[in-house]
Amino acid sequence: MPLVAVLGWPLAHTLSPQLHQAAYRAAGLHGWRYEARPTRPEELAPTFQRLRSGELAGVNLTTPHKEAAVPLVDRLEPPADTLAAVNTVWPAAGGLVGGNTDVAGVGWALDHQLGLAGTGGDGRVPAAPAGEGWDGGGPAVLLGTGGAALAVALAWARLARARAALALPTSPLTVVGRDPARVALAARLAGPGTARLGWAAAGDLVAGARVVVQATTLTARGEPVPGQDRLRAGVRLLDLNYGPHAQGLVAAARAVGAAAAVDGLGMLCAQAADAMTRHTGARADLAAMAAAVGLALP
Repeated sequence: MPLVAVLGWPLAHTLSPQLHQAAYRAAGLHGWRYEARPTRPEELAPTFQRLRSGELAGVNLTTPHKEAAVPLVDRLEPPADTLAAVNTVWPAAGGLVGGNTDVAGVGWALDHQLGLAGTGGDGRVPAAPAGEGWDGGGPAVLLGTGGAALAVALAWARLARARAALALPTSPLTVVGRDPARVALAARLAGPGTARLGWAAAGDLVAGARVVVQATTLTARGEPVPGQDRLRAGVRLLDLNYGPHAQGLVAAARAVGAAAAVDGLGMLCAQAADAMTRHTGARADLAAMAAAVGLALP
């Protein structure tokens, strides 16, 4: 009976088992199981040996294991090689393959939830028609420089290329963070024209932005982000955190008349769908996965 697990530390709460079990049922993979395994950093390498032995059919990785897993795999699939971060691992000919489905998950949310159109979609839900929704104007702001923020930066670069192929403009991103080196890394991934600013500028940037992607841990702790009380009407906002304690920023955006404001549940579902396909080879039913966690698809 194939077993897949999500590894993280701590791992007190995760929706991954519900998402993947729903995908298995929808695909008719009745023998597959998915479980959460709290895994300390020193336990990561031994767990990968269980992957190599066949005890596990695959794993997903969350904090703090995404970068630590890179030297434990035999091959990195794009974009994991670019990000030097892995969130999905599966066995294949030649050893273990490390992938990163976070970029695809962010791209799905930008496309289908914020209406930015141009990331190309993933075949599950049609992308918004070219020219509808966002007109490409800015400012567009990314808060944070952690692993999730790097996935956003790379997804933004893909968005810009896809829109350019349709002769549509895309505002350059402004990356805001506390660590200048990490800000510079995210800016390089986000593509030409990306601005780099320190955290002191966050409040005014958020207040004036037309697109905001929140990728810090602030809202996960129930804390507001700078400028949250000055959001503009019509803003398009994605907060990568999700859950009952992470709704303050989304609620604030909706209160001022946001064009779109969502938490990270859609991104979570979309990246899990791609991960499930890599583990099993079966097509993931995104609608079934979303229903399992109470998400209404656009």
